[in-house]
Amino acid sequence: MGYYQDTSGILSQKELAELKRLKAVREALDELKRKGISADIPVCPNCKSVRLVDLTSYHDLGYIGSFQPAYYCLDCGWYGRVLTIMSNRPEEDAVLEDMRHTFPTMLEDMDSTKRSEDRASI
Repeated sequence: MGYYQDTSGILSQKELAELKRLKAVREALDELKRKGISADIPVCPNCKSVRLVDLTSYHDLGYIGSFQPAYYCLDCGWYGRVLTIMSNRPEEDAVLEDMRHTFPTMLEDMDSTKRSEDRASI
């Protein structure tokens, strides 16, 4: 039995429910953007629900285990560490913004080096 792909162009009930959830998240992000608020919303990679619970605990992380949080979806029961994130930030700004937040000292050093190089080239 092989993989079957519906070529009728009609969405299944599951696909339709997922699209409705994603549309609701997009509308919420657009509303936040109109208010001047940048946001990232985690979405279940399986069913596209935003009803996720952070299950990270001392037991889950272990003594030397992963420090990456674990999540559980209340709608479909998915459990995992990798999420899909929907954001209202411009894509070109989002990566740099995340890096500034995660590695502030490294980027400050890079910025000061670049400024020194710019002054030397003048």
